[in-house]
Amino acid sequence: MPSRAFHRYALFTLAVGIVLVWWGAAVTSKDVGLAVPDWPLCYGKINPEGWYKVPALLLEHGHRWIGMIIGCLALGMYFWQFFKSKPSLVEAASIILCGIGFFILIKLRVYSVAGMIVFLGFTWLGLTWFGRKWVLLRGLTTLCLMLVMIQAALGGARVQEMSNAFGIVHGTLGQIFYCTLVFIAYASSRTWTEGRLVLTVKEAAQARWLSLLLFLAVFGQLVLGASLRHTQRTHLAASDILTTKGHWLPPYEPADVFLLFAHKYWGFTVALLILFVASRARRWLVTLPQMRPVATLLLFMPTVQVALGIFVILTGKSFWVTNFHVLNGLALLALTSLLVATFWGDRLSRSAIAEET
Repeated sequence: MPSRAFHRYALFTLAVGIVLVWWGAAVTSKDVGLAVPDWPLCYGKINPEGWYKVPALLLEHGHRWIGMIIGCLALGMYFWQFFKSKPSLVEAASIILCGIGFFILIKLRVYSVAGMIVFLGFTWLGLTWFGRKWVLLRGLTTLCLMLVMIQAALGGARVQEMSNAFGIVHGTLGQIFYCTLVFIAYASSRTWTEGRLVLTVKEAAQARWLSLLLFLAVFGQLVLGASLRHTQRTHLAASDILTTKGHWLPPYEPADVFLLFAHKYWGFTVALLILFVASRARRWLVTLPQMRPVATLLLFMPTVQVALGIFVILTGKSFWVTNFHVLNGLALLALTSLLVATFWGDRLSRSAIAEET
């Protein structure tokens, strides 16, 4: 059973993660992602003198420092669970050394070899997790450590290459990393260890697949949003609300106009899907009342998100409105990931599904 101390540690890491996402959103909103030309140093130094007095450096270099803090917290979670199992010093040393080598390869811009290391790393994690029958937190904390290293490297590659593509992947992976932190905090809670979800076989199947579909739909919307933010930083391609550049269905070219259209109307579709699944989830979670607030929040947050999206357009991408739009989108993804974890979780699903009568 996970310790309460670890759960508090996971919640603290989750809180730092919110700060990191906000700070990263601010970097993009202010378009200062390339305020520092080098990586991992800042103008050749760990901390240039007076960097915190320069707004652009405060955002960009400060984002790196918060990322380093959460990286250390992820490392702490990994070792916490590592020493609770049968620790293998070879494993820990290999992960650390491969991580260092991975960063060196990114710095040298040998991306193909770095990509191979990522592939081998995830292959090893999958085989080891299931082969050695790791407990859930052992696998999740290892995954979290690997994700935070990849995320840091992507941030560095984005700076070195001045690449929108790296920026989009960096922003997207950040959402997955945050959902992993959410899952760790949930899996270490009393709700996960003591809760009992009672569903019929039919209800369980519906809950699992609809929650997974919802998560993928929300994630797809955030991918569109990340693409939009990294390609239309200073202003949007169109300022109309219902139409896009005067079209109900704009042509594929120019691509920036069609991307904005896709983000707006897929967002509206996802909002309706959230309301549909959340209303059903409140019934499915009646025997697990601790999780019902998740479904309740999901009934209100899509309206907030759509309203914030409209105000992003009306205000010409106001800094505060845009950042709250990003954070609310992250919250929607995190809450839908909690539904997926609840309905697909091994312990809850295996022990709590009642046979349909």
